Amino acid sequence: MDKIFEGKELNKGKGGISFLTHNEIDRINLTRNAFTMALITHINGEMWQ
Repeated sequence: MDKIFEGKELNKGKGGISFLTHNEIDRINLTRNAFTMALITHINGEMWQ
């Protein structure tokens, strides 16, 4: 990411996703949301049977 975005040291802050979304989403929220989405079938198991 630093190579692509000219050394902005994205690994030391909120990450590339924050840069690309103009601080709308940071890497922590992206990871949290992705984890929650991955658990949908377990959270609502009865819907998927």
